[in-house]
Amino acid sequence: MASRAEARPPFGHVEVFALLGASSFLAARFFPVLALRLRCPLLALTGWPCPTCGMTRAFVRLAHGAVGGAVAASPLGALLAAAAWAFGAAALAAWAAGRPLPALPRPAQRALAAALVGLAAVNWSWLCLTRWRSP
Repeated sequence: MASRAEARPPFGHVEVFALLGASSFLAARFFPVLALRLRCPLLALTGWPCPTCGMTRAFVRLAHGAVGGAVAASPLGALLAAAAWAFGAAALAAWAAGRPLPALPRPAQRALAAALVGLAAVNWSWLCLTRWRSP
C-alpha cells in the first residue's frame, strides 16, 4: 500500500502557477503595494494607459474585499485576480489531496487563450475611454 506522500502527484507547472496565484493574493492583501507609488511608464510618457494599467490596484482592492473598486481600476484585473486565486486554491487543494486537476483539452486551451486576448483588447479599450473622459 502506497503512503499518502507517494500517492501525491508531482509538484509541476500547475502547482507553480497555483503558488503564484496564492502569492499574489498574499502580496496584495498584506504588503503595502500601493504605497510604493509606482507609475505606469507608458501612462507617464504618453498619458495613455497600457493594457495592464490598473491591474495592481484591482488585485489589491479585490484582496481587501472592494469588488467595485477592483472593477473600476481594471475589469480584467479583477477577473484575473479572482481566477488566479480560485485556481490557486483549487490546484493546491487537489495537490494536497493527492489528486490532479483535470486536464483542459487542447481546443479549450486555444479558446481560452483567444478569449483572454479578446478580453485584454476590450479591457484596454475601456481603460483608454475612461482615461480619455477623465484625465
